[in-house]
Amino acid sequence: MNGRSTIRISLAAALLGSGAAHAETVSSSFAVNARIETGCAFGAGGGAGTGSDLGVLDFGPVTLPDLASARDVASSVDAGSIVLTCTQGAMVSISLDYGVNGGSSSVRYLALDGQTLGYQLYRDAARSQVWGTESDGLAMTIDDFPASTQTYTVYARLLARDSMPAAGTYTDTVTVTLSY
Repeated sequence: MNGRSTIRISLAAALLGSGAAHAETVSSSFAVNARIETGCAFGAGGGAGTGSDLGVLDFGPVTLPDLASARDVASSVDAGSIVLTCTQGAMVSISLDYGVNGGSSSVRYLALDGQTLGYQLYRDAARSQVWGTESDGLAMTIDDFPASTQTYTVYARLLARDSMPAAGTYTDTVTVTLSY
């Protein structure tokens, strides 16, 4: 019987070995995709200048002698500058409305208890290009947004006046709209 057991084991091993030698493999593949949609967000994704609160653009304390001529200020990060991150290559339009106090492309208004102070916002340091809306052609357009976060300075001018208004903090709220 020992002879038969040995033959069976040898025959089984030969059959198993011969099956492995004749095994075939079949391959196929699948694609892996990531679709990046065009988009923008306020801020840089971390640190200073992030989020939708762009801070306060402040003319600072103003006295009567200061009001005799225009007072210019420029924004900074977290104090009125517009910090954006957008898809590289996107066409982006940045619009500023005319505030909540009845402003226009000619003048915006800071208000306190029915009294107003005129001011304006600009895209350039020379204060020659009013920053307004797309509908009036005064929005800033970026034809090819770069790969990195960008900071856009808002240049402001408090308009001169010959009389001193009531003391207090005059305010306005300007809405920034991104179109892409």
